[in-house]
Amino acid sequence: MNKDEKSLRILLDSDSLKSEGAKELTNYPDNDIFEFISLGYSEHHAMTQLFFNNKSEANRIVIDKSDRASSYKETTLFGYKISNIKEVAKSIDIKYDDLILIYIFKTFLNVSNGKKIILVTERKKLLNRLYWKKSGFPELPAYSILKPDEAKIFIDLYCKSLNKYIVAPSCYVNKGLWYLYSLKTKVPNYQKIWSVIVFGGNSIPLGVDLEETINSLSDRITDMLVAIDEIGENHYSGVDNDIEDAIIYHFNYFITLFTGIFDSLAWISKYRYQIKFDMIEKIGLRTNKQKEFLKLVFTKNYKIKNFLSKNSSLINLMYSPRDLVIHRKRLKGLYINNVDNNYNLNAVRIPEDFFVQIVGLSKEKGKSLGKWGHFSLDDNYFLEPYRFVKKITPILFNFVDEYLDLLDFDEYVRTKPSLKKRLEENSASSSYKNFEKELNIFNKYRLGY
Repeated sequence: MNKDEKSLRILLDSDSLKSEGAKELTNYPDNDIFEFISLGYSEHHAMTQLFFNNKSEANRIVIDKSDRASSYKETTLFGYKISNIKEVAKSIDIKYDDLILIYIFKTFLNVSNGKKIILVTERKKLLNRLYWKKSGFPELPAYSILKPDEAKIFIDLYCKSLNKYIVAPSCYVNKGLWYLYSLKTKVPNYQKIWSVIVFGGNSIPLGVDLEETINSLSDRITDMLVAIDEIGENHYSGVDNDIEDAIIYHFNYFITLFTGIFDSLAWISKYRYQIKFDMIEKIGLRTNKQKEFLKLVFTKNYKIKNFLSKNSSLINLMYSPRDLVIHRKRLKGLYINNVDNNYNLNAVRIPEDFFVQIVGLSKEKGKSLGKWGHFSLDDNYFLEPYRFVKKITPILFNFVDEYLDLLDFDEYVRTKPSLKKRLEENSASSSYKNFEKELNIFNKYRLGY
């Protein structure tokens, strides 16, 4: 396959890439969607060479892949004077060895013909967007210079936008299987409980109801993972009204799924402990709203009370925006252009109480845009959805996994020898071992979240 058939080119600042995330990324070879080009020394990827026509001026960049399966040799004219680049580097307080990479990157962008190109680096000044707006720094598209960990997610989302779901180098699966792997690696206790319920059959009290609710939990988690990726794909697509509208659509759905997961856990608890409670609207995990139901749960398992108390901020987090979205109106978007910090983003306006809760969880005051994505502006409150979902989702999934463990479905295994035998037989089967192997490969090599 030649270079023109690949739609994503990844430039690697190999000399700076030292982190674990960088190692994971550079383990990948070229494939039918993307290719790697090293701007420094690399044992694994083709390197660029900057050729000079005399001692001081460069005139062309050469990529030579003639010795590889994806064979080609590419020459691109380099139209910048080295002396000018050195002057710019000095004037904006950046090393020449750093800045020359940006001019090489810009050269490739100028002749890209629509091909998407990103630069992966760990040089702090190249990643600092305040340098991007300095005089002499080449103008670049948003999200074109990325850290390795963000680049991994970007590449994964790019593949998904083409309906390609990559789980390991040169290995793709269908969409459903990718998200099934993702669910089972992020919430390990889900598989254990599902197996107990399914293999236990009629020996598990209310087994049919339990199977239905555990499947409902699976559906909600899977839909949430899809929504996160949809938000991410749009996040990296730019800033305009259509993109903003798509982000809000998926974020509104994310909010309802977030609270729905707590509902699923509450119903699993009801059936697990065979609790008779007919007020459906009062079944949930909020200790201040569903006291009557939770009192019955606590009598069966007191550990759950302490666990819910410790995590009350997480449980209560999304109900304010959820009530707004479900009962009144969808969240509204706003285009934010911050000249001082040199960023443009699609944000959503959020209620003050939601903002305050995010501040409490994140420990970020939100006076400016931080890692969690919330910020205040002229007594209004905003959120950049993709930053937020990437921060809050792992916390939610850890909660789910710990809660499922607290329900102690292992009790059925301890007290039912026939169930224990069926589970052991299943664990010894070749199909089970193959699936475990696939999960381990996914967990080790996947690029996305």
